[in-house]
Amino acid sequence: MHNELEQAAPLYLHIAKDLRERIEAGEFPLDTLLPPEPVLCQQYQCGRVTLRTAVEMLAQRGFLTKKQGRGTLVTTPAWLADNTLPVGFSEKMTQAGLAHHTQVVRFEQCPVTPEQAQKLGLNASQRVIILERLRFVEQHPALYEITVLPAERFATLNRQHVEQHGLYHTLAHDFNLLSMQAQDDYRPCIAPAPMAALLQLEHQQPCIEIVRLATSHGQPFEFTVSYTNTEHYPLRFRYLRG
Repeated sequence: MHNELEQAAPLYLHIAKDLRERIEAGEFPLDTLLPPEPVLCQQYQCGRVTLRTAVEMLAQRGFLTKKQGRGTLVTTPAWLADNTLPVGFSEKMTQAGLAHHTQVVRFEQCPVTPEQAQKLGLNASQRVIILERLRFVEQHPALYEITVLPAERFATLNRQHVEQHGLYHTLAHDFNLLSMQAQDDYRPCIAPAPMAALLQLEHQQPCIEIVRLATSHGQPFEFTVSYTNTEHYPLRFRYLRG
């Protein structure tokens, strides 16, 4: 039934879905122009009105921007461009009006562990990228993040780009990862000794552990475990829309 409903959907919905998939596959990279209308109309065997409706749908979601006299530009999607929809650390701190910066402590490829393989859907022979970052809020160490990414998928991930622009912007711009869902689970814990020292926690001082699993189109791409110094890391965020 689901496939039948999809097949019965208007043509512009199919075109919008296919264009978005082509963008996310890297066929149309960010900051480049889509092929001209006549080319796309021929590819999709449709009229200009139908194509423009599909393009407008993607423009409303931030994937495309019409440029007068130039064409249609592939652009940063709304979830990356809109700070009222905070996803990463920098966006959250910016919205909260807090000064912040990040220190990359570790960036290397390693063999996958059983837990990482289970979370990311990898086999035991695959490798992962380990990205560890110490986050500062108002000059105080507030968050220690251990992020695990599939090495095969992000083999050319650039440490400098991550340091300068943040992980999610780098994954979007360098790998066209433009859609994501993430779940954060919070629980009290005692941080491992090395992280506790970096966060300036007292011996056996409880902290909050945050576990994030992020997916794109149902495929896991990020597994992150974070430890917080709750004296400096706010756990209340207000999300605004409109």
